[in-house]
Order: sequence, then structure tokens, then C-alpha cells
Amino acid sequence: MLLNDKQELFARNMAAGQNQAESCINAGYSKNGAAAAASRLMRNPEILARIEELRAQPIGLNNDVNKVVKSAHAAIPAQIVPDNDPMLFLQSVMNDERWPPKLRVDAAKTLMPYVHARIGEAGKKETALDAAIEQSRAGGLSARLEQKRQLKKVK
Repeated sequence: MLLNDKQELFARNMAAGQNQAESCINAGYSKNGAAAAASRLMRNPEILARIEELRAQPIGLNNDVNKVVKSAHAAIPAQIVPDNDPMLFLQSVMNDERWPPKLRVDAAKTLMPYVHARIGEAGKKETALDAAIEQSRAGGLSARLEQKRQLKKVK
């Protein structure tokens, strides 16, 4: 008897080392009845034979996936930015079209906090100074406060 898709996925997950309940859930069975379904599936001799067959494979279960991963690593550009500045490295990865798109997006996400601060991340003193500048715009005091802010930034 041939296994259906869910049973095949369950067997692959079990052979990969997941426990019975996780294998059932990842194969598409309901979370609520995963333990009972796993127990029922583990009593099926065809499924047990398929699990043993998969475990006996010497290279592993994801041969085609491993090929894809290895080819992606081979496509990574050889030109690397010096290791002493991680921001330059991340910027070069983000801007270089030769890198895989997922890696470029991850580099951009990693750089975000360093380039763009979140709204409201200013300190209490900076927030108070900004509020004072806004209040004094009409009174002419704002130029001196802005100079004071510039001096603080330089320090």
C-alpha cells in the first residue's frame, strides 16, 4: 500500500529526528489530535518500514535541498569588505545584486537600527530641548537653543 502525502511527511519528519507529536503537526494533522494520530500512525507497518528506509539512507533526507544550498554558497561573491567594519560589510551585502535576495534583506534589517532611530528613542534631555526649541520659535530664543544642541552633539 502506498502512503498518502500526510503519512509520507510524517515518516520523513520521524526519520529526521522529530518526536511523534511534532511530526504529526508538521505533516498537517491537527494539533489537538496530534498525539493520538501519531500513536495510530506508529502502529502502521508501512509507515514504520518507510521510516526505517529513510533512516537507512546514508546521505540524508534532503539531498535536493542540500544541492540548492551548496549552489547558493557557490554563487556568493568572492569580493568581501574588510572584517574590521561590520556596518560597511552589511551595506555592501545589501547593495550588491550578486548576493541572494534573502541575504540582502536580512542585511538591511540588521542595519536598520543603526541608520534609522525609532521615533521616541531620544533621551529625556534631548526631548526637553526639542520641546523648548519648538515653544520658543516665535520668541527668537530658538537660534541660541539650536546652537546649544549642536554643541552637545559635537561633544
